[in-house]
Amino acid sequence: MTSLLDLIAKIGQMDREDVIFVKPEWRPDSEASAFRLTEDYRVPDEARVLGYEYFLEVDTIQQILEEFRGRPDATLNEKCQRIIHYAMYDA
Repeated sequence: MTSLLDLIAKIGQMDREDVIFVKPEWRPDSEASAFRLTEDYRVPDEARVLGYEYFLEVDTIQQILEEFRGRPDATLNEKCQRIIHYAMYDA
């Protein structure tokens, strides 16, 4: 199983057009996967069938992580919590 935390750890290596999907409840250890939206910008059937929910675009996550440039001491878990907060309340 790949967790949201695992995907955040390698977000810089991912395609900026991919979208992260996460199984509820959204936590760092929640199961997550990356998919590309369909040509008409819909959630792919595969993601829906597997029980994933739309979370955030890789590009958006990379932008959020820019907030941490001045905080080299920030942990991966702190970054993940900030991204979850953004997805829940600001997206």
